[in-house]
Amino acid sequence: FIIPIMVVVAVLAMWHLNKNYSEIPFNTRILISFGGSIVSGVITYFLLKNDIQRIDPKPTDDEQKKR
Repeated sequence: FIIPIMVVVAVLAMWHLNKNYSEIPFNTRILISFGGSIVSGVITYFLLKNDIQRIDPKPTDDEQKKR
């Protein structure tokens, strides 16, 4: 799931830079889009990783009757 997000960010960044900032050299545009995709991949990794250890256990029948 992380790799497709990084690819989408890189493609959209290159499109935006080519459309609005064509005076920037091509090598710099590639570095900007590459950096943006790396940052978005890191953010996606930390926001979407599994928190299985923090999930409360399933309540038993005794606990449900107390309610």
